[in-house]
Amino acid sequence: MHPSGVEFGLSKGLLQLKGEEVLLSDAVLEAISIEAQIRVHLRKPPIDGNFLVDMTVRAAENLLGNQSGRRQQIVPFFAGLNKTMYYTLCRVAEQAGLATKEPRRLLIDPEFWHRFSEGAVDIKIKPGHNIAKIQKSLFKVCLKLVREQYAKTNPENARHADLTALFIFNFWNATGLLPMTQAVVILGSQI
Repeated sequence: MHPSGVEFGLSKGLLQLKGEEVLLSDAVLEAISIEAQIRVHLRKPPIDGNFLVDMTVRAAENLLGNQSGRRQQIVPFFAGLNKTMYYTLCRVAEQAGLATKEPRRLLIDPEFWHRFSEGAVDIKIKPGHNIAKIQKSLFKVCLKLVREQYAKTNPENARHADLTALFIFNFWNATGLLPMTQAVVILGSQI
């Protein structure tokens, strides 16, 4: 994020510094976590455009309320919000023991991926199930495992489990792992 955007976000309580990293503030993280819980409760699709970014923008706008700032600060803040959200959610997943953030990539814990893969193979799909239904079934597996992991390793932050599951699931989709898993589930059901 551009320094003027960081300055704006820090001054408005939307960002925080953790060492040299610029991350979403706890208030923004809590707001998007609550929205993620609602999304999961309402059984909305786990993949739907850039909804995680949309949730983050809404949270920042709501926390800003009618406060204002200079355009030279607001524009860079919102322009860099996507990347800041990504780094923040990487750290949240890392704290739960689900991933490791390296400088240029996020690595999902191999044991977590193994358990997810085993759960995916057990999914029973009926002929005619569309991709959206398969994704929902796969997300249920992911969500269950993430909640179990939080209960075991990070119970004080278990309120972020739904958000973390949505983040990981969308990360897998963006990197191509989810489509490959869906293909395996479809092929496995035809045997």
